[in-house]
Amino acid sequence: WPESIKEQQRNWIGRSRGASVFFQVKGHPDDKVEVFTTRPDTLFGATYMVLAPEHDLVSKITTPEHEAEVKAYQEEVSRKSDLERTDLNKDKSGVFTGAYGINPMTGKEVPIWIGDYVLESYGTGAIMAV
Repeated sequence: WPESIKEQQRNWIGRSRGASVFFQVKGHPDDKVEVFTTRPDTLFGATYMVLAPEHDLVSKITTPEHEAEVKAYQEEVSRKSDLERTDLNKDKSGVFTGAYGINPMTGKEVPIWIGDYVLESYGTGAIMAV
């Protein structure tokens, strides 16, 4: 987006205050998923994560047994516009990557999915779900 539009959005919507949180990817010591939250207290209840289908980590962390399904889903999503993907009236969809993140607060594993409603161009391109 042009800087003038970004500035208008900042002034209209306001800047979100919160924290960036990193979930280590199980079995991938060099890879972490960054999410932004305005409610760090909700970390204790995180049950899964969703990455944008185009997120850089998807190809690195997808397990071989989930690779075909993930690639097919990425191809399907690539034919949709950002507007179509974030339409509030549509059903959300996604597929499991086979990978798990480690919740930094609890140490528990949380499954990592990809979903069409998460955009690489918005925020970190990843969300946690509570």
